[in-house]
Amino acid sequence: MSAAMAANLGNALGEFVILEAGDERGEFAGLLLAGMGAEVIRLEPADGAASRKFGPFTDDRSGPERSLHFWRYNLNKKSVLLDVDDPAANPAFEQIAAIADVIIDSGTARDIARRLEVYRRMRERNPRLIVCTITPFGLDGPYRDFAMTDLTQMAMGGIMAVCGYDPGVEGRYDTPPIRPAMWHAYHLASEYAALSITAALNFRDLTGEGQEIEVSIHEAVNTCTETSMPSFIYSGAIVKRQTARHAAPSPTGPWLRLSADNVWVNAIIAPTDREFRALVRLLDHHGVAHDLDTPEYADTTRRGKGKAMAHVSELIGKLVASKPAQEMFETAQALGLTWAPVRRPEDNLEDAHFRARGTFAAIENRELGRTVRVPASVATGNDGPHFSYTRGAPRLGEHTEEIFARARVAPRA
Repeated sequence: MSAAMAANLGNALGEFVILEAGDERGEFAGLLLAGMGAEVIRLEPADGAASRKFGPFTDDRSGPERSLHFWRYNLNKKSVLLDVDDPAANPAFEQIAAIADVIIDSGTARDIARRLEVYRRMRERNPRLIVCTITPFGLDGPYRDFAMTDLTQMAMGGIMAVCGYDPGVEGRYDTPPIRPAMWHAYHLASEYAALSITAALNFRDLTGEGQEIEVSIHEAVNTCTETSMPSFIYSGAIVKRQTARHAAPSPTGPWLRLSADNVWVNAIIAPTDREFRALVRLLDHHGVAHDLDTPEYADTTRRGKGKAMAHVSELIGKLVASKPAQEMFETAQALGLTWAPVRRPEDNLEDAHFRARGTFAAIENRELGRTVRVPASVATGNDGPHFSYTRGAPRLGEHTEEIFARARVAPRA
């Protein structure tokens, strides 16, 4: 990495201008880059980006400025009224692209392919321009024009098959697979896009050349199926979903235990001497009777076998059930055990660790008329945050005049 690029990353991506077009599938990529300090300009048609119509809405009343979904995914961004599908807007678009470093566009392959003709003309005039497209299945191949949603991508990409609950007593699954949180597929693709863009910026810093980057949501999802692919390719084993733990070719012991205050705790130990000693100390500390200090459990190999581990699992269940989840979390962690309570996302708002690190920021939501706390800081260096959010989402077209003036676009009649 060059000295100039290294210095730039010291204050994140603060010198770069990124134009973001398209639909909700790529908004997280823009959000990530905006969090790293880039100036991200959301290009929107006259009626606004499609995600402005997504709920929930302020006071349950829809409107382009009332979507809490749009607000969350467009923090730190600017908004310019410019319809990238309107040929009449091309001259203005090309002038704005001349001051930009990157264009991100997301949508169907058919729409993206049409707009790429315009982007490639822009790259002829500005060879340093980087163009990143995000489409369901890529710009070629037999699935190119297939319809998709976040949900169907999670199913077809393989993640859903390894997420869900344990099989029944006879080893058969009597519950369907499940998928993780909403927009998971779009987040995965956007993370690949953001990473690829930062790599392309580095390459450009070294060579002076821009690039054209193509991201397939389907391929991004498929790469995140943990050990499924290597297990099958190298050993022919098919991994199977398990409740709240990694899918595996063979069943593993349960990890979830219910605490005294009715909170699930993810609690497991490996049969190593260090973790076993820590468990014995934890049982003693909380007054749970056990026989783990007998010769039968002294041998690592023997204690890791089915019957012994089932007994250990039963003792862990009794231990967790004896205390509130937070107390169990803290005492287990003090002994080096990787235990943790299962929290709802909102539980983290008052977490002492997050407070100390400034993870959440209070950002003004002008439509609500108050500040809203959002996850805003992830990476911090000696010179301060390298990843943070300080501004709410823009109002529709809020920065049109500012950006048109910078790009020397003639005022519209």
